[in-house]
Amino acid sequence: MAAPSIVRIARPEDYMGVWKLLLCSHAENGKFPLAPEKVEYFVQRALVPEVIPPDDTGPRGVIGVIGPPGGGLEGLAFVIISCFWYTTQRHLEELMVFVDPECRRSNHARALIDWMKQQSDETHLPLLTGIISTERTEAKVRLYERALPKAGAFFLYGAAPSSAAHALN
Repeated sequence: MAAPSIVRIARPEDYMGVWKLLLCSHAENGKFPLAPEKVEYFVQRALVPEVIPPDDTGPRGVIGVIGPPGGGLEGLAFVIISCFWYTTQRHLEELMVFVDPECRRSNHARALIDWMKQQSDETHLPLLTGIISTERTEAKVRLYERALPKAGAFFLYGAAPSSAAHALN
């Protein structure tokens, strides 16, 4: 039974649940090998932003989660403040949206998309999101098209599909 589709900001006690969903997402959608130390860098900056020194210019982000604090998380959305190479205009970049496979017959995905839109509204930064998946891609695209204005598409050429099983060992 899925929890209510209520998104909250992840806290340090959600660390293990966040990692579980990140690993599940990578196993399902990862196109390249997992670099745990790099993921850890981003996760720590999102879960404990108060430890980032003021002069640090590295990425800033936030993770929205569904599920009880410190318990079994059922979904997450991870966004960071980013900037394209050709501009100084900042935007929110979605790193991932993932719902635990056991909880997909819920409104979690839509709630996570709505939460990202709320983050955009609150920060006054445009949101850039997309779908990089080879599983149920068209259904995911339809969900996003119902919730967000379409501004292109993502395609991946020249990379073999990843077998993420090695990342879990």
